[in-house]
Amino acid sequence: MKNSRILVKKIIIFLVGMITMAFGIALSIRAGLGVAPGGTIPYAMFNLSALSVGHSVAIFHIFCVVVQLVLARKMTIKLALQIPFAYVFGATLDLFYSILVFDHPNFAVQMVQLIIGLIIFSFGIRAIVGANILIAPPDGLAIAIGKAVNWTVAKAKLIFDIVVTAVTMLLTFFLAENAFLVVGIGTVICAVATGPAIGFYVKIFPSLDVDKT
Repeated sequence: MKNSRILVKKIIIFLVGMITMAFGIALSIRAGLGVAPGGTIPYAMFNLSALSVGHSVAIFHIFCVVVQLVLARKMTIKLALQIPFAYVFGATLDLFYSILVFDHPNFAVQMVQLIIGLIIFSFGIRAIVGANILIAPPDGLAIAIGKAVNWTVAKAKLIFDIVVTAVTMLLTFFLAENAFLVVGIGTVICAVATGPAIGFYVKIFPSLDVDKT
């Protein structure tokens, strides 16, 4: 009975985290100042194709799962769960992206919207990590690469973010009309502030770590 209650709690926290993260990401994208490093490639795909934001994210996430599988050479439950997560998260992101349409009279309003989005999606990430059901595919890939080359998680995540951002900059520079919408000041802010924001939530919401309660 206790295990059942723990599982239900984990699922609820995970779902709240996924929905919150999708909402915050959609809000930050709509600010139009650039997206977080991990989202630059799928958002570039969105701008360069007929794909929706959610479909672009789902495709990129599946790519991350495939590379993880190649590196690990085995399928685990947590890795397998990343596949349905990719599609459900993508659909949720599409929903919020279609709803959250605002006018931006000036740069200050865009910046406020970006920061609010960052605050919200950082909480979502913290909740997903606390639920410990699965890791978001891009983060899972960064960790898998780190293990393969004997890097710390922090180093692997940093290099992963730098590489995907650099690849996106090259793609958008040559192919996109509004490259700054993909990689911009918002990308830098998200790269610098997301980690500390998650760390803050870890301190004030320890109860989200279900396996430790």
